[in-house]
This record gives sequence, C-alpha cells and structure tokens, in this order.
Amino acid sequence: MRTQLFAGLVCLLLVCTSPVALGVESTPQVRGGADGDSSITVQYTIDREPDQTGQVRVTATIERPRHVTGLSVRTPAETTVHQADGLHFDGDRWRVSDEAGTARLTYTVPVGLSTTFGQRTADTRNWTLLARQEVSLHARWRWRVGPRPAWNESLALAPGQSGVAGSTAAYIGPHETETRTVDGDRITLVVPAASDLRPDRAAVLDSISHAKRVSTAGTDHDHTRVFVAPNELAPGGYTPSNGESDVIVNAGEPVRSPVNVWVHEYRHTRQTFETVPAMDWLSEGSADYHTAALTYSAGGVDTDQFRERVTTERHQTADLTRPDSWDGPGAQYHKGTRVVAAIDARLRQATDGSRTFEAVLDRLTRQGERVTLALFAETVSAVAGDDLDTFVRRAVTGTAPPVSTDTLTEHDLRRSGSADTTGRRTHFAPSVDSAATSAGDEPTHSVATGRPVTDRYGEWTVLGTLGMLSVLLVRRKRRRKRL
Repeated sequence: MRTQLFAGLVCLLLVCTSPVALGVESTPQVRGGADGDSSITVQYTIDREPDQTGQVRVTATIERPRHVTGLSVRTPAETTVHQADGLHFDGDRWRVSDEAGTARLTYTVPVGLSTTFGQRTADTRNWTLLARQEVSLHARWRWRVGPRPAWNESLALAPGQSGVAGSTAAYIGPHETETRTVDGDRITLVVPAASDLRPDRAAVLDSISHAKRVSTAGTDHDHTRVFVAPNELAPGGYTPSNGESDVIVNAGEPVRSPVNVWVHEYRHTRQTFETVPAMDWLSEGSADYHTAALTYSAGGVDTDQFRERVTTERHQTADLTRPDSWDGPGAQYHKGTRVVAAIDARLRQATDGSRTFEAVLDRLTRQGERVTLALFAETVSAVAGDDLDTFVRRAVTGTAPPVSTDTLTEHDLRRSGSADTTGRRTHFAPSVDSAATSAGDEPTHSVATGRPVTDRYGEWTVLGTLGMLSVLLVRRKRRRKRL
C-alpha cells in the first residue's frame, strides 16, 4: 500500500513540477555532431611569439549554445589580454555578451609547466611544447531547464605554424612524426628536432602497441599522440589529463626497463575511474605494475627483473590510504606496484588464471562511484569469487604482502592489461634514473583543465529534491549491503 501511495505521489509531482506547469522557460535540444547544441565548445589556437620567448599567443574561440543564458571565463595567471570580441570585462571575469553566440578572446600566456619532478613544458627560440591546462580558460555558466551543458576544449595551431596539436598537448617547431596503426587505431610519435631520442623509434612504438593490444579496460582512443620532450626538460613522463589521448615522455627514457615510462604513461590514457583521495595511489600502483608486466610479456625485461620490480621492499610498511604519513612519494609507485601484483596473483590462483587485476579495473571503470577502499576490496572479492576483503585491506594499509611471482610468470601475462579525469588528475612517472626518490620529490596532482563551476538556475524543483533523496537512499542501501 505504501509503495502504491508513493508511486502516486511521484506521478503527481512529475506533472506538477514539469517545466510547463512551473512556467520555467525551456529550449528544445538541437543535436549536431556528438554533443549537438548542448555543448559549450572552446578552441585554443596557438601561435608562437617571434620576438620573445617563454610565452605564446592564444585565440580562444567560444561557441555558446542557445540554452546557455550566462557564460563567463577567467584567464590563466599572468595573462595579458589583447583583444575581446563578444565579451566584456567586469573587473574579475570576462563575460560573454548576451547576444553573442560566438566570442573570441586573444591573450598571451606564459609557458613552462613545472611539477615536483621538474619542468615539463617550455617555449624556446626554436620550439614550443605546452599542455592545454597552461592556456585554458576557467568557465562558469547558467542554463535553462535541460541537461547540463558540457565544456569541450580543443587545441589547434595558428596558420603557418609547423607542429602537432593533440587534445591536451601541442608541439610547435621542427619535428618528425612516425605513426603506427594498431587494430585500426593510430599511435603517433612526435619527435622534435631538438631531442636526442634514446631508444629506437620502432622500439617505442612496438612497446606502446603491445600495451594497446593487451589492454581491455578503460578508454581505447582511436588516436594516441606521444610527444617526445627534448632532453633538457625533466626526465620521466607526464600525462596532461588522465583518460585523454596525449602523453609527454622525455627523449632519454629507455624502453627495455621494468619501469618503462612510455608504457606507464600510455596506461594513464586508459584510466577513467575516479578515486577518493585515500585511493589515489591506485592510479600509479596499477600503471606501474602493468608496465612491468607488459614489458616482461613483450620480452623487454627478463624474469629476474620483473620479479625484482614487483617484490620491491621499498615503502613496504606505508599505509597507502594516508599519503601524509609516507616518508617519500615513492610509496604509491613501489608499494602500490607490490600490492597490485599480490592481488593479481591471488586472483589468478582463485580463478585458475581466468581472471586478473584487469577485471577489477574494468569493473571499477564501469561503475559510477568514486573508488573507496571498501569498494576496491568488494570488487576484488567479486572478481575472485571469494572473500578477500581482509587480505586487500591489510595489503593496502599494513605491511606489503608477499607476491607469488611463480603464479604471475606461469600464467600468460599477455592477458594482463590495465585500465589505468572535465577535471581529471594529472599524472607523472619518475625517470628510471631517479627512481630513488627523496622525501622532497612528492608528486603533485593538478587539474588538467579548470573544472567549470556551473550555476544552475531555474531547475531546482520539488522533483529535483525527490531525485536527490532517491540517490541518497540508493547509496545508503548499497553501503548497508557492503556492511
């Protein structure tokens, strides 16, 4: 009886809170392309400044759909605005004029992104390597009743510029490219003339191609761009936006290594799961473990090198859920790798090799919740078909468990992949030569693009309240089931 009464109440509210009943203005959606009229698109066209180094000129072209009733942007730090069409400055932000469907803002902005591991991008006399977040606008908007508009960003090069623009990184200057087609998708290696590439180009593409063929979880991009960073920039690698298709790897990084940075950064392009801060280690730990496994299965390292990597004792007592307690940033790379290796071995043992850690990542990617330790342990148990909750929790928060390396080397590791965020985290891989990190080398997480803050007017109704209550009830039910 209660269920019938509740259903009747919901039906009544659906009628009473509809846009027509409330008198809220609503614009019919017009779809065009992938996102149609519902997306706000901005293209950053990059031009080098011939008379000065250290900065670039950017023209941001903003296309606002009709149902977005208010849109304002803020430029990156130390920006100089040169021209504004269809926008006006209010002393704090640039606001798109009410009548403007297309607006343009031209500005110069510094280039030279540095992380704790060193400088990743630069603008020099002869070349420019940049990440999209260095030139991106930070936006806020309002819209009428309807789905939340997406904020879609892209990079382009100004006419006359020689280079390559990806989705989250771009290079301008003398260069060569080499492209490999894998299962109908492309991997493009962008090699600046200013770089001295240590491994053979074919070896780099072979290594990434193998990783692509084996990986099944996460996003499989139709075009992955690997920007080779000139040797003078920081060693190691850098992924400007997790889950996106661009990576930057220093030209000096080798391929035949259990910490193969080329593969490590590729793994990050497939990571689309989101974690709570206590589980951030999973991104690096899973990427590093599968890097070792894939390089081993491809013949890049021998069995002893693989075993040494996945059984490392470094940071073995670190509580991975408490990064503030670590004695150095390597915990997520070293203990994280060992924990994932131990879990992978347990899964293979429990399922006679039919399921691996790849299945865990696949499930975490497909579910819509941020990954907590409880959800992680629950997912591992579900994949294993056995209760591994205690094992997983102790492995993550206590001393690192032993790793059955025989299980890992006996089974076909070629079946072992990984799924290694807009506002996705940025990821770094330390150089092979700097694997012995110090306490002062803690990596930082930065935002790939300014996550737009949306102002939502004209659509918070009683129905919206009911929807929120429904979500909370479902989440509470899920938590009880886990307990």
